[in-house]
Amino acid sequence: MSTAPLTRRNRTAIYVAVFLAFIDNFALLPVIGPRAQELGGTPFLVGVAIAAYSLANLAFDPIGGALADRLGRRRVVVAALIISPAAIAVYAFADSLPLFLAARVIHGASGGVLAAALFALLGDVAAPGERGKTLGRAGALIGVAAVVGPASAALVSNLAGTTAVFLGLAALIAVGLLAVLPLLPETLTPTAKRSTTPGAWRRILSNRNLRVALLAIFGLEAAVGSVTGFIKDGLIQRALESGRDMEGALRYAAGASGGLFSVFGLVAIVIMLSRFARRVDERGPFGISLVGLGSLLAALTLLAISPTLEVDLVAMVLYGVGYGLIFPAAAGAVAIATEAGERGRANGAFNLSFDIGISAGPILGGTLTTLIVGLTPFSGGLLLVAFALLLLPAVGREAS
Repeated sequence: MSTAPLTRRNRTAIYVAVFLAFIDNFALLPVIGPRAQELGGTPFLVGVAIAAYSLANLAFDPIGGALADRLGRRRVVVAALIISPAAIAVYAFADSLPLFLAARVIHGASGGVLAAALFALLGDVAAPGERGKTLGRAGALIGVAAVVGPASAALVSNLAGTTAVFLGLAALIAVGLLAVLPLLPETLTPTAKRSTTPGAWRRILSNRNLRVALLAIFGLEAAVGSVTGFIKDGLIQRALESGRDMEGALRYAAGASGGLFSVFGLVAIVIMLSRFARRVDERGPFGISLVGLGSLLAALTLLAISPTLEVDLVAMVLYGVGYGLIFPAAAGAVAIATEAGERGRANGAFNLSFDIGISAGPILGGTLTTLIVGLTPFSGGLLLVAFALLLLPAVGREAS
């Protein structure tokens, strides 16, 4: 562990790094597809361009965790934060789709490495009894990035074009890195013994609290993928059925979905900054994850049958409650359940469950909707959240 006590400036630098680590992907969501189309991408290749980041992220989650345990947290975080703006700048200047796709893969790989190392670093600096609180603050920052990023990128894109979004975002991350670099601490001194510790993955996965965390974050992100993937389509369909033309329906859906996600973000952030985030330190992750998954299940059920915007609003409040409860509980449980030398790998597994869930929800929903006419696209998330909810007692029966 680090030998010098951390100052408030050190801790602020870590939280700034968390924001920088997540603002890029959120901000790029509205512009990746249009840019791929500009470069001649077919609908299939546009889909590949959008998915390439997540696929590379998923593949590099466990690698990033292992590197953070072997090389130390700071080196991995700094390296990833250097690669990230460089890859985003390539988006701006890419004159061919293959170069654009290569940049997406590199960017996704750096993001997977970065997330695992950063959460390991947060677990290191969190004092015993305050790990849920510390990770809750990080989750709140991620929530802010999720709300601010897409809206800001869409605004800049409308005013100055997609190239301005890429260059502005690359500059923001580069300047932010320069600001936090002198203050970002090293919280783990790598040793040869620690680097070659056998059986680390087996020990990590044998911990019941950690298994609860992995299952809970999988269920949460399955819901996230389903909601972000399908809520706008449902709003468009409802607007068309009410008599609006396509242009009017698109405007309505853009405004309504923006408002709904703002409500979700506000609810989730408030809960993650509240005393609820500390419950994991006192009682473990099981109970709060159970309640959170139940809230997500109710939210998805309402969205699946919702006839009005008011019902959507109630659903998004429940969605925010579920997110706000589960994220700090699951992330905090990883920090509590692991020793410093294996915390990077545990967070790699955590982020892997995160990415599998966020991909599985919309993929399953889209597949089921294609196979069964009339089935709601939220069905994928519903089934996966229900699966996690039913399996949680078996996984966490003896969790503290």
